[in-house]
Amino acid sequence: MGVIAKGDLILVSGASGFIASHTAKQLLQQGYRVRGTVRSESKGEYLKGIFKGLGEFEYVLVDDITKDGIFDEAVKGVDGVAHLASPFYTEGVKDPQELIGPAVKGTTGILKSIQKNNPNVKRVVITSSVASIMSLESRRPPVVYTEEDWNQDSISHVEKNGVKSSGGMAYQASKTLAEKALWKFIEDEKPSWDAVAINPPLVLGEVIHQIDSPEKLNTSVAYFWQWATGKRTESDLPGPMGNWVDVKDVAQGHINALSIQEASGQRFITGAGYLTGQAWVDIIHKKFPDLKNVPVGKPGEYEEVEKGMNLFNGEKATKVLGIKYKSLEESTAEMGESLFKRFGKQ
Repeated sequence: MGVIAKGDLILVSGASGFIASHTAKQLLQQGYRVRGTVRSESKGEYLKGIFKGLGEFEYVLVDDITKDGIFDEAVKGVDGVAHLASPFYTEGVKDPQELIGPAVKGTTGILKSIQKNNPNVKRVVITSSVASIMSLESRRPPVVYTEEDWNQDSISHVEKNGVKSSGGMAYQASKTLAEKALWKFIEDEKPSWDAVAINPPLVLGEVIHQIDSPEKLNTSVAYFWQWATGKRTESDLPGPMGNWVDVKDVAQGHINALSIQEASGQRFITGAGYLTGQAWVDIIHKKFPDLKNVPVGKPGEYEEVEKGMNLFNGEKATKVLGIKYKSLEESTAEMGESLFKRFGKQ
């Protein structure tokens, strides 16, 4: 089972997404050729524009990842695959299947296309999530989660509650079932290629993908926008928000998972540590002092809050994949600058 090398052609599915656009960009910067799947020509042309001069980028249209054989053409001739296309939202979920269907079918669909049309591919990396690791009903915080852990709760919750399931549980079930589908495919089909899963928490950082308005921001970045624009208030502090990681570190995690032999068959939490609203607003006040309506809370007082939170241990990704995590301050500054440049300061 080989690993990718400079000059190889890498397929990045969902290339116009938040993490995927950075993954494609860093692949190009590091000497790989990239083929991206996008839902529309306008998204493909936008990416061509921002990647101009970086290297060889092409795109193919994949309008619905749940269609049978939709990836058949896209996988032909590539040396490695980074599968990042999957829905992430928890608000307004009317039926868990609207998340579960695309997540599972998108994963199994691309794996079947690879096996049918390009069985000599070297390696496949999929974007999973800490959602497939945490068990929020059966394990009370604080828990230190590692890659050995699997979500024990969300699938049974969704089976029991159906359309009455919470959006959060529906999302967690979708990521758990999609990752389990990957490992079951490997076990059942025994392909010549191998696979790796990347499991990030909330992903923050610079926004480079196409986005028309703050209302269309992806879930994790939208949280920042809420703090920065006064949509969240003093009453929301200290605001334990889980764990976080910078988008560029997750992108590099995908690339290193494709190119490092020892990553074969493993899953990796890419996690930089705790995220609290208090830590965030402290940084916002420091980096963007002219913003109005940002809550203040109790500056510097969040360590006690963190003690009661779950931690997703990202050390394995540092050890095996060589990921050195950005600081929350650096990530927040890059995120804020990229957003204010597009949408102005509210």
